[in-house]
Amino acid sequence: MLLPYTEPMTPDPPRFVDSYLLYLLAQTSAAASAGFHDHLHTRGVPVSTWRILATLSPDARLGIGELAASCLTKQPTMTRQIDRLERDGLVMRAAGTGDRRRVQVRLTDKGRALADRLITEAKTHESRLLSGHSREEVAHLKSALRRLLG
Repeated sequence: MLLPYTEPMTPDPPRFVDSYLLYLLAQTSAAASAGFHDHLHTRGVPVSTWRILATLSPDARLGIGELAASCLTKQPTMTRQIDRLERDGLVMRAAGTGDRRRVQVRLTDKGRALADRLITEAKTHESRLLSGHSREEVAHLKSALRRLLG
């Protein structure tokens, strides 16, 4: 569970990273994600699979490049992951609307069912993480993070 942020007790002189936004974001992300990533591991679901399923849920159709950018990976890596998920029956490739040369990826019924279950579990994890914060604090935090993403 994430605790409310308080200024850390710092050595004399204070460390730069203790108030550096990028460090704080990275540490927070790692701490917040660890528990859910462990849960995914016990379910036999790689984090990369979770990211793809969540990004495509419920009915998104994305090109490989768009999917790679959203899932924080490189396009060649994403292509290999999609090949594997297609073999597993979780996603399928379809011709893009408007440009049949452009391939888009979407969930199959099996992929959507798995995504739905994992999203429910992710929401539960998020609720536990944020349980000590008001709805207003959570909304403000998410709004600020979206603005940083630009």
